[in-house]
Amino acid sequence: MDSIYSLMSALKGQQRQMDAVANNLANTETPGYKKDSVLFREMFSEYAEQDRESDQESFAHEEFMSPLGRGHTSYVMPDHVSPRMTTGRITPTNSPFDLALQTDGFFTVESDRGLAYSRNGRFLRDAAGYLVTGNGERVMGYNGPIQAKGKHFSVGTDGTVLVDNQKVDVLKIVRFEQPDRLTKMGNNLFVPSSDAQAPILQKEPLIQQGVFEGSNVDPVQELTEMINLNRHYDAAQRALRGNDELTEQAITIARI
Repeated sequence: MDSIYSLMSALKGQQRQMDAVANNLANTETPGYKKDSVLFREMFSEYAEQDRESDQESFAHEEFMSPLGRGHTSYVMPDHVSPRMTTGRITPTNSPFDLALQTDGFFTVESDRGLAYSRNGRFLRDAAGYLVTGNGERVMGYNGPIQAKGKHFSVGTDGTVLVDNQKVDVLKIVRFEQPDRLTKMGNNLFVPSSDAQAPILQKEPLIQQGVFEGSNVDPVQELTEMINLNRHYDAAQRALRGNDELTEQAITIARI
């Protein structure tokens, strides 16, 4: 019985990976998108009777682990979905509001849930004259939302914002000690996964104007990963069918 649950945990884990790969492929043309990778960890059924101290542990028990398991049966479960922070392709445009970070770090924006962070530098100027994302979140500077009113808008490599040759603010660029532990909140925005993961000001950013950073997804690599996942999934299914056949044989022998 425990072997069935072990195989089921593997199948569910592969489904999670397939979801991530499908999402990556759907975002190959999304500016600033960062590829998702599912990381796994091993669990043992000896912990099945322990108190569940977190939502993650409850999820593991309910979705992956056999209620009958005892001893040291091994299970696999997703640990977390990690965004890969490699730089995407830089594409030139004719818009002065398009910006790209040449260093690590993130633009800071004002979202409905507070401050959030993004690598997508395809910005616009809204009706009120603010620099905003494509979804309307205001881009933040050291003094607050960036005002972009005026005929001429330019950004220096250090993030200094000039409107009609007058300095109005400096883009607030931040970095994180563990950027691959950030949580995606949609619209190409990231938030810290815990209070301990505080943003750190990027003191020496390098910003390029008139270009934007594209997705870092390699579609060929993702398609190859999808093929491998399908093969692993088929192998686990065959193992389950073989387990069923052995169980049927054991039942038949017991009846005799």
